[in-house]
Amino acid sequence: MLHVAALIILIMDTMIVKLSKDEVRICSQLALERWLAKWDSIDKPNYAEGKTQGRLEHEVLANIRSNVCEWAAAKLYNVSWNTPWYPNYLHGERKDIPDIGNIWEVRSVRTSTGIPFWSKDLGKYIIGTKCLDMEKFSEVYVFGHIDPNEFTGKEYYDHLIDGWRVPIDSFGR
Repeated sequence: MLHVAALIILIMDTMIVKLSKDEVRICSQLALERWLAKWDSIDKPNYAEGKTQGRLEHEVLANIRSNVCEWAAAKLYNVSWNTPWYPNYLHGERKDIPDIGNIWEVRSVRTSTGIPFWSKDLGKYIIGTKCLDMEKFSEVYVFGHIDPNEFTGKEYYDHLIDGWRVPIDSFGR
């Protein structure tokens, strides 16, 4: 049985969500707070390697982008945003709390052509997004959604992240 939010998203097309300066400000302030809360935390090996090799953007920028994309999806689908700020020691306790609403994880892409998910995401839906305006973070493209249970085959598995990557063109069906 699909949740009401799932029914809403199934009938909506992909679209661009425009954010106000105030919305971007709140997302940015929370991103900075999250970065400070994670001070001295230890990265997963794939993140540490990405930082060392210069493939990842600075954590503050990544947090802003993530927050902006999560808020844009919550705004678009008129569901709650389960604000991503919490003390770092609670991180392990929050893995089952979705990004927005009751069953939605939001993923943003920067340069990749595939959107990742992990086993913890099974049983939720994944919304694919991309921040179009990296100067002001004020426009987000929402590609659509997928049910990750349909993409757990070996052709999608990425051992580098111990998860799966779904091609962007699979979203919005």
